[in-house]
Amino acid sequence: MERNQLHLRLLPTNFKKIGYGILVLSVLFVFLFKLNLLKVDQEIVWVISKIGILISLLILAITRNKIEDELTFRIRVQAIGRSFIFGVLYVIFNLLLKLQFSEHFVLDDSAVGILLLMFIFYFITFHSILYNR
Repeated sequence: MERNQLHLRLLPTNFKKIGYGILVLSVLFVFLFKLNLLKVDQEIVWVISKIGILISLLILAITRNKIEDELTFRIRVQAIGRSFIFGVLYVIFNLLLKLQFSEHFVLDDSAVGILLLMFIFYFITFHSILYNR
């Protein structure tokens, strides 16, 4: 197991601060725009904030915990696998709904929306398995 763990290269634990910082700045950027404190094109604000949120969630997902052992490694791999399966099932379900209800469609099928859902599912799964072990 230890040989497999070396192939999963995770960022050091201090990168969590960087990930949370980027996340806060991305959300703050949107709030400043909504409060009309920033005079920038709306499309630029949304693109920058989406990129910032995705990068911050990626950094948080691939950063080590303070205690990283074989069980944590297995839980991390399980959570990644489950979030991938969730993403695939979400896309299939989304396509079937689109086929059935083409004019009244609610679910977001953009790549950013799917990635955000997969990250959220990953964090929920990882932390629930980790703390219920």
